[in-house]
Amino acid sequence: MVNLSSTELIRTVWRGRSRLALFVGSFAALGVVVALLTPSEYVSEARIMPEMNSGSGDVFRRLASVAGFSGIDLSDAEGLDAVRPDLYPNVLQSTPFILFLLDQPIVTSTGDKLTVAQLLDPDGDKPGFSLLNWLRPHPNATAVSTPAGPNKPVQLTFRQQQLAEEIEKRIAARLDTRSGVISISARMPDASAAATVAQQAMNYLTQYVTSYRTEKARQDLHFYSQRLNEARRRYQTAQYNVFHYNDQHKYLVVQAATMDRQRMEAELTIAQTVYTELSRQYEQARLKVQERTPVFKVLEPAKIPLLRVSPKRATLVLIYALVGLLLGIGYLLARQADVISKLRAIVA
Repeated sequence: MVNLSSTELIRTVWRGRSRLALFVGSFAALGVVVALLTPSEYVSEARIMPEMNSGSGDVFRRLASVAGFSGIDLSDAEGLDAVRPDLYPNVLQSTPFILFLLDQPIVTSTGDKLTVAQLLDPDGDKPGFSLLNWLRPHPNATAVSTPAGPNKPVQLTFRQQQLAEEIEKRIAARLDTRSGVISISARMPDASAAATVAQQAMNYLTQYVTSYRTEKARQDLHFYSQRLNEARRRYQTAQYNVFHYNDQHKYLVVQAATMDRQRMEAELTIAQTVYTELSRQYEQARLKVQERTPVFKVLEPAKIPLLRVSPKRATLVLIYALVGLLLGIGYLLARQADVISKLRAIVA
C-alpha cells in the first residue's frame, strides 16, 4: 500500500492534469447526454379542506329545530360518524381509483388527446416495442382484465398491474392533522397532464366521500319515495271509493249500505294516516341526505406547473463531472503506484 502526502498527491494530479481533464470532460459530456435524454417530470398540487364532524353537527341541529315545526324527528341521526378524513388518502391508492384514472382522457401541453395509460405507456398495446411489455411474461401478455362485480375479485392484466404500480408512485395524498387540509399531488411527464390528473384525483375523492356518506340516506330516500307513491295511490283510491259510494247511495238508507260506508271510511282513514306518516318520513329522509352531504372547500386548485421538478440537469452534470474527477484521481494514483503493471503481471 502506498502512502502519499498531500503534497505528493497534488503533484501527481498536476502532472496528470491532461488525463484528469479528459476524465472530467468525458463524464461531464456523458452527464449532459443523460440529462437531455431523461424525461422531464412535473408536479401539480391541489389542496382541499373537508368538513369536520363538529361543524356538521351544528348544521344538523339547526335543521332538526326547523323540522320540529313539521313534526319530523331527526334526533336519531345526530352524531353518526362516516369515513374519517385521515382515511381519505387511502382512497387514492385503491385499485378502483387506479382503474378509473387509467381510462381518463387528458390533453397534453402539445395538444395531444390521450388517456393516462397511453401517456405513461405509449406503446403498451404494441407487444415488443414497450419496455413494460418486454419485461412481462409472454404467455399472459394478452390477458384481458376481469371487470369487478359485487363480491368478486379484480383480475388485472400485466399492463394494468405495471401501470397501477407506476401510478401509486406518481399520485400522493397527505392529511395535515393540525389544520385538517388534504394535499393531493400528481407527478407526470407533462405539465398539463399533471394538473389534469391532480384535478381528477380531487374530484374522485370528493365524489367518493360524498357517495359514501350519503349512500344510506339516499337508499332510505328512494325507499320512502316508492312507499309514498304507493300510499298516495291507496289514499286516492280509498277517497274516490268513498265519494263514489256516497253519490250512488245518497238517498238509500239501509243497514248494509251503512256498514259498507263505514268500512270504506275506515280504509280511507287508514290510508290517510299511512300517507301522512310516510310523507313525514320522506321529508326526514330528504333532510338526512342534505345533512350527510359533506362540504369540501378548495383551498388551492390544481395548477399547470411552469417548471419541471426533474431532472435537475445542472446538478446531474456536476455529479457526473465529480464522478469523473474521482475516477481520474484514482487512475492517476493507480498509475503512480504501478498497480496496472502489477495486475498485468499477475494475470500473465
